[in-house]
Amino acid sequence: MYNNRESIQPSPAYFKLITLVHAALLIGQILFGVVTYSITNSTGLNLKPGNDVFFYVALLLTVGGMLMGTFLFKQQVAKLADKASLREKLTAYQAALIIRFAFSNGPSMFGIVVYMLTGNLFYMILTTLNVLYFIWIRPTKDKIKEDLSLTYEEELAMEG
Repeated sequence: MYNNRESIQPSPAYFKLITLVHAALLIGQILFGVVTYSITNSTGLNLKPGNDVFFYVALLLTVGGMLMGTFLFKQQVAKLADKASLREKLTAYQAALIIRFAFSNGPSMFGIVVYMLTGNLFYMILTTLNVLYFIWIRPTKDKIKEDLSLTYEEELAMEG
């Protein structure tokens, strides 16, 4: 007999995969930051831009990455209501998450490299804020259910 619930049930590997991708990107940012901090001679914290061209660029990339990543993520998630199956929704959701992660991860890496070049702790502070944001956007089953506005049947299918 055909069981509709089986046809929409996502693979258990789905949640492991998105959690693993998030964790790997997070660990990469943290390790790169820690290693860079330990090998760079810090000149202290300078909150005055002066002749530092990176000052506004890093700030713009950090804030812009958070805002643009969230905007594009929400825009893509809004389109998912039209998808027929839970599997299609989750596949498209995963793509939206990766885009959101990239818009957060890129500015973090930029901030770390600029810190390495300048020794200004301002860039590590920006990176720390970005890493905290990255932790905050960590995907969970509850966030996925909320973002996708799943039906009761789809929620049951996600629970396995």
